[in-house]
Amino acid sequence: MPPAWFDAWAETTFAKTGLGPDKLRAPNGTVQDSREYWASGKPLYDPSSLTVPVLIVHADLDRDCPMDMAQTVFSKLSAAPYRRWIEIGEGTHSVFMEKNRWQVFAAVDGFLGERPAA
Repeated sequence: MPPAWFDAWAETTFAKTGLGPDKLRAPNGTVQDSREYWASGKPLYDPSSLTVPVLIVHADLDRDCPMDMAQTVFSKLSAAPYRRWIEIGEGTHSVFMEKNRWQVFAAVDGFLGERPAA
């Protein structure tokens, strides 16, 4: 990863918050949502109601969003005109900052650049 990328991430993540020097700035609402809703069978939304093309990019070592959870959402995208699953090898939940980040960028760029079939 280019040092400037990590430096920008670290500067934002470890910015002084007034919480103390041992505190990490991170939005953990998604972790709480996963635990209280998705993992308990009470999702915040119904994936079958999405009516737009959907891309899910998942990394094989992602422990924050396990494969079975992502696959469950993907399998329920029944109203999407099309859906795509991209699995990135050798990546964690932060794959966008890791060695295979270019695969993520290429997948998203390609998906956004497509023209839907008429």
